[in-house]
Amino acid sequence: MTGRTGFLFCADPLRPNRPDPHSADEVAAVRAAGGGGALVDHEALLSGDADRAVARVARGSGPYWYRGWMVPSSRYAELEKALAVRGCALLTSAPDYRRAPERADCCRAALLNAPAAAGPHP
Repeated sequence: MTGRTGFLFCADPLRPNRPDPHSADEVAAVRAAGGGGALVDHEALLSGDADRAVARVARGSGPYWYRGWMVPSSRYAELEKALAVRGCALLTSAPDYRRAPERADCCRAALLNAPAAAGPHP
């Protein structure tokens, strides 16, 4: 791996060499900051073809933060494996990705049971 952290964005399904328009602002911000990234094929990932999904990711590049559309945890695990074959890694592991909704529920429960904060609320 290069050691340079990058971002994985979903490709535009109609123009696969471009990022999905929904992430255009984030892609522009990464580029403006001198960051790098790669595109993944979200449809291929969802259909179970993780190897095709990561075909545009350079071998040995990364590690990466996944900034694409949500996917089932089983598909994310397949993404992690397909990237590993290419010598790349995800910075959020598949087990951590799977646990994220559980953590959100835990935080939500803690916040709902917390005493009211002092001071004005917006």
